[in-house]
Amino acid sequence: MNIIFFTNISTFPYNGGEKLRSYYLLKALSDLGHTVHAVIRNEEEADLTRYPLPNVAFHIHPKKPLAVTERLTGSHYFTKSAAVLALFEQICREHKIDAAVLDYGYVGHYIGFFRRRGIRVVLGTHNAQPEISRQLPARSLLQKIRKLQLVTLEQWHERSYFSRADAVLVVSHHDLDYHRRFIDQKKLFLVPNFLDETEYAVKAPRQQRLLVMTANFSVYQNLEGLRWFVNEVWNPQLAGKFRLQLVGRGSREALQQITGATEWENIVALGRVDDVKQYIASAEGVVIPLLHGSGTRLKCLEAMALNTPIIATPRGVEGVLSHHFILADTAAEFREALLRFEGSPQRGDALRADFMKEYSASVNRRRLEEAIHFARHDQ
Repeated sequence: MNIIFFTNISTFPYNGGEKLRSYYLLKALSDLGHTVHAVIRNEEEADLTRYPLPNVAFHIHPKKPLAVTERLTGSHYFTKSAAVLALFEQICREHKIDAAVLDYGYVGHYIGFFRRRGIRVVLGTHNAQPEISRQLPARSLLQKIRKLQLVTLEQWHERSYFSRADAVLVVSHHDLDYHRRFIDQKKLFLVPNFLDETEYAVKAPRQQRLLVMTANFSVYQNLEGLRWFVNEVWNPQLAGKFRLQLVGRGSREALQQITGATEWENIVALGRVDDVKQYIASAEGVVIPLLHGSGTRLKCLEAMALNTPIIATPRGVEGVLSHHFILADTAAEFREALLRFEGSPQRGDALRADFMKEYSASVNRRRLEEAIHFARHDQ
């Protein structure tokens, strides 16, 4: 089939959770043998020749800075980009398009473009976004009003457009329950976040007493999770036992904001890296101290794929099916769990086995194909 794939993010380099979701959806479409016209952003000006995918042609759409009025009113949740529409028009003129996969963010207002042309639409979600926005910290009256506006706009967009898609992808059972409130259940397909297992056959010597936390630390749930971990969990006893590496975008700025330094009591922030796999594969354990969020954590799946034990809050592994996590509800429990932790290759291997059953590309390519088949034929 000829498929238009559209996302509002810069897919490459795929070094963050939302990027990984978009990349592996795109790669799955390629692996399934479809011809894909990928309309993506490229804010980091990545050399796309470094990311070849069979039968995938890239079309770049620019990011338009939001005007003050757009920020204040939220009109960008409903306004189509002229540059994106021009690319859609060009691709549809040059090719007979069989389906469109719209991925990430509030892009439901583009569904009508395809429906008017008889092109079936699969809409991808990365989480139940209003559920996350409700968790935003809001202390002042202005912040509370702004949060209410944000949640209202996100819900309005969802209710206005999502049900118009022919199929909708959700990433967890929680998100499935959320979306069935306003979308016909037969249109909903659970395709969890997943990774290509062949890209995670990474072998590296485990460094004793090394822990890693990977994230985009500019996202508030990761920043607040790190703040809680540093202020409430980490102490001189843990600092004497472990080194902790913070790996990912905004990690230097986050640790600087919390502690005043980019190295603090055996915690070091490394900043953005092109590939986190070696860092995870060489660590004895991955910590996921999240207190907020929704969906399934790709940072969790990466550790599972790399046989690395995970110490986390329940929220940090929410939606991921495994009984082999080390879980801690409170700061004291998290600290005690780490003090008892001595590395566990057997636990890491069990996590890898759970990953292969539910979150591998080989399993989820089939799920994605089922959603596309339904969108095209069950009408």
